[in-house]
Amino acid sequence: MRNRDLARLKHVRTLDPVTDHEEIYRTVAQYEFGWETMLGLNLAFYRTFGIPAIAELLFSTGEMTERTRKRADDTGLLMYEMITNGLESERGRAAVKRLNQIHRRFDIAADDYRYVLATFVVVPTRWIDRTGWRPTCCHERAATAEFYRRLGTLMNVSDIPADYAGFEDVLDSYEAKHFAYTACAEALMAATRGLFAGRLPDRLKGLAGPVADSLLPPALRVAVGAPTPALPVRMLVGGLVRLRATAEAWKAPRTEPYLKLGTAPSYPDGYEVASLGPDVLAR
Repeated sequence: MRNRDLARLKHVRTLDPVTDHEEIYRTVAQYEFGWETMLGLNLAFYRTFGIPAIAELLFSTGEMTERTRKRADDTGLLMYEMITNGLESERGRAAVKRLNQIHRRFDIAADDYRYVLATFVVVPTRWIDRTGWRPTCCHERAATAEFYRRLGTLMNVSDIPADYAGFEDVLDSYEAKHFAYTACAEALMAATRGLFAGRLPDRLKGLAGPVADSLLPPALRVAVGAPTPALPVRMLVGGLVRLRATAEAWKAPRTEPYLKLGTAPSYPDGYEVASLGPDVLAR
């Protein structure tokens, strides 16, 4: 039933998923699966709330609960500066430097760093495979893993998994061992639910809270104190997501990047990469 041009997929399969990982991942995130990747990255960030040590750290800074919109914009802009421009570009290097500045004042365990990297690799990929107009191919999965391997290396993370399967093992085993409810996680989820509306089709924006909760796996709902949405809401969400995927399969390939950098709700007049993040940090 698909009519969409597969030229980009064919091109990706001619590339090397290690040496060409930035080009492949950029194609995935900005052209082939723009909406799915952005929503998947949001879902990945929600997963970190289920790890008590991470939830307590995020809550303690006040950034997520008191400056929610700005915190979300800062995170998204830093991520997409690296994805769009490449980790070795001037703006990509500035984004990595800023991430290191933000995180170095905290005592974060290496296991938690590896877990966060795993969420960015695996959660969006599984989301695409479940809800995209086509599943990812092996080159796309391998390139995604390599992108975050490289980012982890630039952030001095130790013992980074060697491939996509390794990131899956980290994600699944760490969640099985550590997922647990905390009041901090519930507060973080309550603060960020409203932002979810901006990622949804117009017809679902009024149901942002129940829709967000319906996309969380049951174990994460327990960890963040989220209710299980009513069956009609879950059926509606699933049906609309499938409908969107069918429509995407018949569209012409995207010619412009899904997310154009330069401004954001918190930065209507633009921003400097080096200034993204908490204001209290030394520049």
